[in-house]
Parts: sequence; structure tokens; C-alpha cells
Amino acid sequence: MNVVILVTALAVAGVLALHPRVRASRAWRATVTPLSSIMGSGFLVSAPLLAAEVGAYAPFAMGGLLLVAFGMGALIRFNIRYAEPELDDAATEGQEPKEHWLHRGHREGSRPHWAELERDLARRLEQASHVVLAGAYIVSITYYVALLSTFVLDRFGIHDLVWSRILASSLLGAMALVGAAWGLRALERLEAYAISLNLGMITALLVALMLHDGSLAVSGGLAIPALPRDPDATHAARVVLGLLIVVQGFETSRFLGAEHPADERARTMRVAQLLASVIYLVFVTLMLPLFEGQALDADVTAIVSLVAPVAMVLPVLIVVAAIGSQLSAAVADDAGCAGLLHTLLRQLSPRGSYLGIGGLAIGVTWLTDVLSVITLASRAFALFYALQCAVAAVTAYRTPDAPNRGLVIAGGGAFTLVALAITVLGIPAE
Repeated sequence: MNVVILVTALAVAGVLALHPRVRASRAWRATVTPLSSIMGSGFLVSAPLLAAEVGAYAPFAMGGLLLVAFGMGALIRFNIRYAEPELDDAATEGQEPKEHWLHRGHREGSRPHWAELERDLARRLEQASHVVLAGAYIVSITYYVALLSTFVLDRFGIHDLVWSRILASSLLGAMALVGAAWGLRALERLEAYAISLNLGMITALLVALMLHDGSLAVSGGLAIPALPRDPDATHAARVVLGLLIVVQGFETSRFLGAEHPADERARTMRVAQLLASVIYLVFVTLMLPLFEGQALDADVTAIVSLVAPVAMVLPVLIVVAAIGSQLSAAVADDAGCAGLLHTLLRQLSPRGSYLGIGGLAIGVTWLTDVLSVITLASRAFALFYALQCAVAAVTAYRTPDAPNRGLVIAGGGAFTLVALAITVLGIPAE
């Protein structure tokens, strides 16, 4: 099995990282950023986190989370196609939106006052969501790099906060310099290598789990484990709601407009969400038999010990996957944050944004306890989704010829309430 796992990992990583057609594909580059962010450091700990709260129902809980995330992603894709051009035109030109955006009554001049109020509401919601997300991104980038630094140093037996901060600052500074010198394209290449390595390791892990569970099924030993659940159903529900942060990251496509057109960003975001959803569901389901009789801990080290009996090589692949996921997620959020800052501060170039992000992230590294402020960032992401869903509802109301207009209005309102509930009630996954 060890040979099969290694060959699978190397083959998938090699094709994704080195195949000329893949490397030259604009669509793949646009997919890499949201996919890297979704498949962040939370992937490996998602299964034990859910199993500790809902037991063997973990796959169903993950499926529910993914459906919520996909619904919110659909509304953000609507905003990419319909809200973004209007709001960008209004912000850059200070003019009324183009005629075809307006309600028929607005075009006839019968409701100019309400047209202006609706446009202004959408713009203010959009701006508020960007401010909220910018702060969350800075903390998120810092958090990923801090986790990466601590994890790497732990492998060498170094458990010193100062050295962890020094390594994290060095990585953040390197990312800022790469982005400032070569822009989004260079970071996309770095992301592509990181996510290729990560996907190779994850594919090998899934293959190993399939072979393990398959052997149990053949021998008659495969059964749904009787895992204990959180006796406090309200607490469990709040934890599951807070796990939205684990499957978020698709919104990074919203801010890659400098390099990718709207249709490409919307299409590749959908692909990234679907691919990540399949991986998450398969992983959580296949991991269930390994939890029998185990103390569930949301830590990568715990995952290493859980998969060790499956194959000797898996612990090494888990370590590599953990490093790759943290790096790729940090780079993805860095790219998204740079595009976001350019949207907020038009006079700041996208490349100049990387230096600002690096400086702020290094400041957060040294001046705060990143593990404590990530809770605020988790709530900020949920609030961002609430505001984006509201933007979609308002934009759909203003756009009579938009596809599925009624569904978008209803869905935007419903998901706004869901995201607000997550913001207030969810217990963030740290």
C-alpha cells in the first residue's frame, strides 16, 4: 500500500504542477486561488471536529455546511456578474449606473428617488463588506503563517514563540516582496505549486483510506462506529455553524478582477467549490472507521496518529499536506486581500497592496495573540457573507432581467439571516 500511496501522491502533484497545459491554463490559475483557500489548514481537522460534536452523523453535518457555503457562493457569483460592474462604475465614475441595470420604472424616470436609494444601499453594503473582509483577511493570513511556522519548528523540536514569530515574519515578508515585485501572476504560480503538492497528498490520503475501508468491508469488519456525541445539542449546533470558516475561501475569486474577467472568476469559483465539496465529503466519510474508540482532538498531530495504522508513509504525507495547505491558504488570502484593498483604495496599486498587507500581518504577529484574534476574524468572515448576500438581494431587485431573479432575492434574504446567525451564535473553529 505504501508504494501505491507514494505513486498516487507524486503522480497527481506532478501532473498539476508540471504539465504544460495545466500550467498554461488561465482557468486553472483562476481556480487555484479559491481552491487553495477552501482547502486550508482546517481540512485535516474537519473530520475529528465534526465527529466530536455529532458523532457518526459527521458526513451529514459536513454536507449541510457545504450546501450553505455553495448557496452563499452562488450569490457571490451573482454579484460578480451583476453587482460588480454597476458598483465599480459608480465608484470610479461617480455616475448613475448604466441604463440596462435599472428597473423599467427607473428608466422611464417614474421613480428616480427610489432608484438612487437602492443603488446607494447596494454600494454601502458592498463597501461595508469589503472593510469587514479586509480586517479578516489580514488576521487570517497571519494565522495561517503562524500555524505553519509553529508546525515546522515543532518538527525540529523548537517550541519558542520568538523563533516562531521570526519565521512567520520572514515568510510574510517574502510573500509581500514577491507580490510587490511580480504581482498576482507570481503568487498564482506559487499557489499552483503549493496546491498541487497539497492535492497530491490529499488524493493519496483518500486512496489509502479507501483501500483501508475496502479491506475492512471484505473482511466483514467495516461498520459505522458508535461515536459519542456532544450531549448539549445547542452547543453542538453552534460549533457546526462556526465550522463555516473551514469551508470558506471561495470569496477570493471576487477580488481577482485585475487578471481574470468576471465570467471566468464566477465559473472557476463554482468548480473550486464543487471539487472541494467532493473532497471534504469523501474524507469525512472515510475517516469515520478510524475514530472507533479514539479520543477526538482537533489537531494535525492527532490526525497523524490516527492514520498511522493505515500505512507507514501516511504520517509523512499528512505533515507535508499540513504545510502545503497552510502555505497555499495564506498565499490565496494574500492575493484576495490585495485585490480587495485595490477595490477599497483605488489610488493604491495591487502590487503596492502586498507591501501593506505584509506590514500589517507582521504587526499582528508581534503585537497580538493570533490565536485569540482569529475568533474575531471568523465572525468577520460570516458577517462579510451576510452583507454580500444582502447585496445580491438588492441587486436582483434592481435588475428585472437577471436570471432567477426571484430565487436570488429570496435566497439572498434567507442566507443573509443564516450568515448573521453564524456571526452571532456560531462558535468559531480555531
